Amino acid sequence: MIQSFQPGGRPGRIPTDALAKVFEDVDISLFDLARANLKAGRRVIAGRTFRNCRIEGPAVMLVQGDTQFDSTNFGPHGDNVHNLILRPVGPTGVVGTIPVHNCTFIGCEFFSVGFTGPESFVQQLMALGTK
Repeated sequence: MIQSFQPGGRPGRIPTDALAKVFEDVDISLFDLARANLKAGRRVIAGRTFRNCRIEGPAVMLVQGDTQFDSTNFGPHGDNVHNLILRPVGPTGVVGTIPVHNCTFIGCEFFSVGFTGPESFVQQLMALGTK
């Protein structure tokens, strides 16, 4: 079943199918995408490709599996990308995150999204430093 998907965004750049495998040149509310997937019985946003999209929060993305970022703007971070990273304090991770697994982000821009994930991902993001 295909559901209408109407997150906030610029006119004419709103995706119409939250369950699509490929999103291109659209503005996507990460929270609305996650909610639409939950309604469809999917707990994780998985196996998707995002090209030249603006991914909007407020939200925290839990990066899992083979998720890849190519030519990505992780968004405003006050001249220090470390401001976008959340690390779990407890043993089971960060509660309230939106899990993304085996997705590809190409030429995308994030806005008001924080990131968490396995230490290898956190280290890669931290390596971007103060750019």
